Amino acid sequence: MRNINWLVRVKNKMFWISLIPAMIVLIQTIAAVFGFTIDLSELGNNLVNVVNAVFVVLAILGIVIDPTTAGAGDSENAMTYTEPKA
Repeated sequence: MRNINWLVRVKNKMFWISLIPAMIVLIQTIAAVFGFTIDLSELGNNLVNVVNAVFVVLAILGIVIDPTTAGAGDSENAMTYTEPKA
């Protein structure tokens, strides 16, 4: 995790748009392991499944990981940024 310019990522709104839903999915999954469930109607359950699927697709598309570099780290050029590149 040394090769990721976290300062720039934190300043990028797309980082937050992908991180927050991913954390919600993680919390839902962990809560289910401990038997905590929210009693929703069938429609509510279906909506949750759709939202979860959208977040998984966003993660697969590389919203969280920089798809312009090999691996999970940022490029040497990206490590020099102080703001997200326009």
